[in-house]
Amino acid sequence: MLTVVAGSLGAGKTRWIWEQMTTSNSPQSLVYVNPLTTGIDAHRLLLDVPRLNVETDIAKALQASEEQSIYLELGSLLSLDLPWLAGVSHHRVAVVNPHCPTRPDWEAWADEVVMSTVLGAKTGPDANPEIGPKTRLDNAETQTDIWQAKLQGQVLDPASLHTFWQELVQGAYGQMIRTKAVLELADGQSIYIDHLPLQETTYQDLPGPKWLDGRPQRFSGIEVMGRGLDKDAIAATLKDCCLTDATLKAHQAALKESQAYFSQEAA
Repeated sequence: MLTVVAGSLGAGKTRWIWEQMTTSNSPQSLVYVNPLTTGIDAHRLLLDVPRLNVETDIAKALQASEEQSIYLELGSLLSLDLPWLAGVSHHRVAVVNPHCPTRPDWEAWADEVVMSTVLGAKTGPDANPEIGPKTRLDNAETQTDIWQAKLQGQVLDPASLHTFWQELVQGAYGQMIRTKAVLELADGQSIYIDHLPLQETTYQDLPGPKWLDGRPQRFSGIEVMGRGLDKDAIAATLKDCCLTDATLKAHQAALKESQAYFSQEAA
């Protein structure tokens, strides 16, 4: 069965999908499809749903749709005119939220409208604080830019990252609409960061061991949506936040030495 989910930025689309997956007792395998992204939402779903299969090729995912529960998440800027759905059995869900702008065509298009009021909860993907009702996250009259980067293996200096993030959300590189990232820090911790206009940035430590041996071989990446983005400046500044091989090695050696010391003290 294919479920197609649409809605505005921050409305809780991924969270709704997460709820369906984590409460499902169906023996069918689960598939998540979110085209045109670096995979941040997919990575976070995988942390809670290990049996999940992630696809970027919609056609490939649909080949076994009868034996799988497939969730296709449409970005807020993608067209709802999908001719290839005409020959595929599917259920259309629009996730709306009173704190987020909506489009009338979403509700007209949907078989089911889900009113999301759970933004700000502390668990699950897309769990963001409330967004001011006057915030415009979607505007068809203005060109929206998307900048994405996969960062596997890169480790960031926390102080430099903090400065970069504040510059980013305050408009130093263009008008920011939505920014989220999974990043590796110098202490070995993997974190999720999320920001929407008129809300404080949320930070969440992700489950998993701290990576203290060389460059992390697990997912990390960033997605920035905005208007008039200076993509070259974003990339250059983010690169300056990343640790060199020598600095990373020194950090990890110091952390291991500290861990060994405290282990001996506790013995």
